[in-house]
Amino acid sequence: MDWIRCIPMTDGQIGNRGSSDRMINVVIVNDSPYFLSVLEEIVKSNNFNVIGRFTNAKNALNFICNRNDVDVILLDLEMPDMDGISFIEHTLRERFIPTIVTTNYDESWIAKISSIGAVDFVSMNDKQITELNSIIAQKIRLAYIMNTMTRPSSRKANGSTHNNNRYVPYDGKIVIIGASTGAPKIVTDILASIPSDIRACIMIVQHMPKGFTDTYVTMLASKASIKVKKASDNDRILNGTALVAPADYHLIVDHNHVRLEQGPKYAHVRPSANVTMVTAANTYGPKVVGVLLSGMGFDGALGLKVIKLNGGFTMVQDERTSVVFGMAKTACMVNAVDQVIPADKIADWIVRAVKR
Repeated sequence: MDWIRCIPMTDGQIGNRGSSDRMINVVIVNDSPYFLSVLEEIVKSNNFNVIGRFTNAKNALNFICNRNDVDVILLDLEMPDMDGISFIEHTLRERFIPTIVTTNYDESWIAKISSIGAVDFVSMNDKQITELNSIIAQKIRLAYIMNTMTRPSSRKANGSTHNNNRYVPYDGKIVIIGASTGAPKIVTDILASIPSDIRACIMIVQHMPKGFTDTYVTMLASKASIKVKKASDNDRILNGTALVAPADYHLIVDHNHVRLEQGPKYAHVRPSANVTMVTAANTYGPKVVGVLLSGMGFDGALGLKVIKLNGGFTMVQDERTSVVFGMAKTACMVNAVDQVIPADKIADWIVRAVKR
């Protein structure tokens, strides 16, 4: 049973064990023996399990890539043999493991670190041990929830998923559109140009407040030739269908269906394009196409990077046609983009990518 499934959780409800009732497994990577010991003590004092501690990044990578039970990584940014950003990129090539950067750098690094794959950031500069203990423990719990959200659900021996939705391999592509400020009209124009026989399921993650999703879906459906609906928990992934993430819910891509989760905000938003893109890439690999449109912040950069690393195709709206060139710019900065395209050409590129 998914213990966070569709349940908004308060801080006090988040325990130190996962849904399998085992302790959360943490790997610590830090070239300072002092900080390594401090972090290990913090982890253990909060009843988490330290399954690996490393001063050498390459040894840590070898360990992580040969284990399937790593839940969270605590990572320093600077190590003698590899920088933290390269380390995160290497782990993402294997699978998504939530990484919390623990460093003496200040908070100005948060956006940069989040965009390249870390789920959180702790500045250890000028903080007492008791303060660090509280901060890191909370972030480990939240990172573990992110890990459970982005894992595909396990299938039973008879071929069905945990929610009895019969597993049938999906034979099309998955197109994920991340959108924010200035993007609703662009999304409408894109769907209006998508042919009804497209062999793809299109998923739209538009940042918007509660109460606006139904109106947004109605507007999109009035222009589109494919079916457009607000995503519901356990909706099937079907060709010629567009699923719109409801406000305040992450849209999770699983085997042949989607799930809705009210887990923690990621990149400060819920729904997050990162969550949908990462879960799609984890499940469908090169069959995923990622699109980022106009928007503020850095949501979607990690998602595009994971799609690209898994063999999918990525594109962003160009600066000239964007109201806010924020999310797309961040994705470009971290080398997550295959193509930069003006708004009126994006639909054509989506069709082309689906036919690849």
